Amino acid sequence: MKFPRLSRYRTGGTTNNMNLSVPLTRTPGGRVYRYSPNTDAHPRHFVIGNIALDVPLTDLLRARMKHDPHIPSTVCPYSGMVADDAAFTHPEDKKAALELVKHEAAQDIRDAMSQMLKDTFKGSKTFKFTPGHRSAPKPRPRFTRRDLMRELICDHCGRDYGVFAIGLYCPDCGAPNLRLHFAREAELVDDQVSLAEEIEADSEELAYRLLGNAHEDVLTAFEATLKAVYQHGKSAAGENPQLKVGNDFQNVERAIKRYGELGLNPFLDLTDAEIAALKLNIQKRHIIGHNLGVIDDRFATHAEDSKIGETVHLVGEDIRQFAAISQKVVNTLDAWLGGSPSPTIDQSPPLLTVKEPVMKPDDPKNLIGMDLQLSLLARKVAVWVAEQDADGRRSFVDTQKLQGAFKDIGESELVEAIAELETDGFAQMSRAHGSGLPNFRPTLDLYLTFDRPAFGCDPIADTVTVAELALAGPDSVNAEQIFEQTGWDDRRFNPAFEYLASQVPEGRVSKAFGSKFAVGFFHMLPEDRVRIKRFIAILKG
Repeated sequence: MKFPRLSRYRTGGTTNNMNLSVPLTRTPGGRVYRYSPNTDAHPRHFVIGNIALDVPLTDLLRARMKHDPHIPSTVCPYSGMVADDAAFTHPEDKKAALELVKHEAAQDIRDAMSQMLKDTFKGSKTFKFTPGHRSAPKPRPRFTRRDLMRELICDHCGRDYGVFAIGLYCPDCGAPNLRLHFAREAELVDDQVSLAEEIEADSEELAYRLLGNAHEDVLTAFEATLKAVYQHGKSAAGENPQLKVGNDFQNVERAIKRYGELGLNPFLDLTDAEIAALKLNIQKRHIIGHNLGVIDDRFATHAEDSKIGETVHLVGEDIRQFAAISQKVVNTLDAWLGGSPSPTIDQSPPLLTVKEPVMKPDDPKNLIGMDLQLSLLARKVAVWVAEQDADGRRSFVDTQKLQGAFKDIGESELVEAIAELETDGFAQMSRAHGSGLPNFRPTLDLYLTFDRPAFGCDPIADTVTVAELALAGPDSVNAEQIFEQTGWDDRRFNPAFEYLASQVPEGRVSKAFGSKFAVGFFHMLPEDRVRIKRFIAILKG
């Protein structure tokens, strides 16, 4: 028996004993989702992108790396642990890959059985065989983490990556990137200060609030960085990395004492004036955060020109200076992690952020950046189909309108684009013979994948919303009642509700023929509630 769907993932072996490989999950920006095998490396999640910059490898750069860049080995950015790439695959991605393989194998078997029955009764006047079955949406590993990510490009190997906490190392070459991580924070603070400085004089309160937030961000990032490196050092020394440190890293003397345990003083390169300015700014933060900016007697001892009861003075340049002094301390920590100062430290401008992709005139939505095997034309057709469907009930496409929308494209090219969509599970095609475009209708997968570029909404997030509303109600889930609670239109609601209903066995799901819903209602048993709760957890990441 042949397995045409399954064979798309074949990397070796024989037809009866295939070696398969399922592509890793990618973010909308094309990065690979990774998960550290080190259970102490909070939060463990990070992403790796492509080589974004060509950096000539020198001996000075190599000396700070854990291994040569761009080899099949990954470094945990939070702990520095090195392991094979496969060790960093998220457990949910492995599970999703297995589900995908099972789905494709089952579809191949169904197709083969349908063809066998069709061949058996071919030409019979007594029996007429019409193949058809309800096909569950193809499971796809999906990148769903939505919290704030720090995007960086390693200035040692040029790798694009993103972390969700303080990143100590580049996940490609293992060079310390702590300096770049904090420099990005300083850059954002400078943007905040510049914004405050542009505000008109009659909005002084707003400007002060922006400056206060920028000032707070410097200390927050500085404290978090000091704590992360300290805990990493304790772990490397074989000691408990989760020691309670309280707010020790908001105080210079206590921070020096903590780092003395590691044989390091990260403040050693600061001048007396810089130490004084650092202490003053830390105290300013306490006044702004805990005393509404009103100077008390404790702060007055740090600033000679301050008066008790007045509002602490904030100047943009002082905040920039605070960030610059903090950066010097972080640079010392970065040098300690790498065994030597970064040879790129004097580069200007620093390599901090990922550049936005350049949009081509024929691809303004950057569809080609989606992690799919489809041609650009097939992707454009899919978006057009999503946009044309007014109610999300997956009706057959008006092929005349399709030809009109793509009038500059030849008929044979459109036919092949539709065939691509069917091959990858985004369309169901009628096998009628003759010229012209084949009749076809979108699958649920088409909406789940292409509604985001078509409408700017997230059908996965919508499914989570619908699922949570369903779990909050009775076991008999009525589409009309859930629909009213969402306040959405039919087009947005139907794909989310149908995707949710696909998690319930077919016998307890009712189609809604003649109504505005793709699925009318479904009934949940306790095991369905468990399955849906786990489904929500996977979608939320």
